Amino acid sequence: MMVDRPIVLVVDDKPNMLRLLSKVLRSDARVITAESGGQALEMLAQGPVNVVVSDLKMPDMDGIEVLKACKELRPGAEFVLMTAYASVGTAVEALRLGAYDYLTKPLDPQEARAIVLRALGRSRALEGDSAGPVEVLPDMTARSSVMHELADLVKRVANSSSTTVIMGETGTGKERVARAIHLLSPRAAQRFVAINCAAMPADLIESELFGHIRGAFSGAVRDRGGLFEAAHQGTLFLDEIGDMRLSLQVKLTRALEEGAVRRIGDSRERPVDVRIIAATHRDLESMTRNETFREDLWYRLNVAILRVPPLRDRKEDIEVLAMDCLRDLAAGMPGREIAGFTPAALEALERYDWPGNVRQLRSAVERACLVAERSRIDIGDLPSELVSSGAGPNDANDHSQLRWAEALERGQKEVGKRYVEALMRRFRGQVSEAATHAGVERESFYRLMRRFGVDPARYR
Repeated sequence: MMVDRPIVLVVDDKPNMLRLLSKVLRSDARVITAESGGQALEMLAQGPVNVVVSDLKMPDMDGIEVLKACKELRPGAEFVLMTAYASVGTAVEALRLGAYDYLTKPLDPQEARAIVLRALGRSRALEGDSAGPVEVLPDMTARSSVMHELADLVKRVANSSSTTVIMGETGTGKERVARAIHLLSPRAAQRFVAINCAAMPADLIESELFGHIRGAFSGAVRDRGGLFEAAHQGTLFLDEIGDMRLSLQVKLTRALEEGAVRRIGDSRERPVDVRIIAATHRDLESMTRNETFREDLWYRLNVAILRVPPLRDRKEDIEVLAMDCLRDLAAGMPGREIAGFTPAALEALERYDWPGNVRQLRSAVERACLVAERSRIDIGDLPSELVSSGAGPNDANDHSQLRWAEALERGQKEVGKRYVEALMRRFRGQVSEAATHAGVERESFYRLMRRFGVDPARYR
């Protein structure tokens, strides 16, 4: 039986761009093209379209006008805007008007394909299932009621400049929620600046946040502004604020109260207009009672509180998230055609409690992509800790370990080498951490690096 292919309409007045995107997307969809906004509207009126990819600047009508017309003619179609005109404000306006995402020129073909694939996934899910996955926030797709409720709160909070605290376990996606608040806020055209308070060494974080002047300390060879100044009129995201040392909390509290910062070694204050969004996996209220977090800072932060639920409390989102991960990974693994998961694999994913939440799910899907030999990921392709949680036959755990080891040992030169290099970049050449992430012994990982010619020293 022939399955209808999704349709992507590409709109651009430059023939070379139409050819490029037609080539990039032809394996995923039927691509139709229009050389003007007017021609695009004629095509939209004639028949169904799943995704429209339109340039911003065109002679007869711009991309925003095409977007508005598209929403009138084909409300079920997703829209992606392309622009080379450094107009973040226009891109944000497009998002507000219902665009799915935007691309900047010159295009990265793989990035373009990944975004269009996600838009196609959303379009077809909504077309076929009214209870299907919906992009509840920018770059966040969900089916569960708890995430829809969170999205409603985010949209209300975004309209203000109130300090906001996002609470949730590690790996739940707190930074994505923070970015969504920024993108939906009046500050969206300005910078979103993020810092992880737990990852930054204690002796550097003050300088990173507030800046310093020349000669303030050894190595301060010039004046340097901090992240508060970099985020002026935008948003500053303080991740894992519960790990910030008490002495720095004092200075942060003053900055929030005064709306000004003082660089290290400087005598004058510099006014800043910054919205603060903080995130933590800790119970800050209990920490204030135990005097491990300053009470005055807690009161400054405790204006709006959002809680991101753990993945085990929204298991109806697991399939949606796993498919999103699969589409993202497919863009970076050319030649690997994996369409989805078998029922047994999905059951295993949904049985597992995911202590590492969405971050752990993405890692598991990434590993399964490397192992899978067929068009769908099966239970034997999954990491052993998922299979041993009770899903599948008794020998599934041994089978999973065997398949994973065999896939790595086989080499699969192109895919395997890229995977090992990606792990080296992620863990900055730390072989033990990379091996743990890959689920193999350290010596086995060293053997893979030698086979692929990967030198860990290059990534440190």
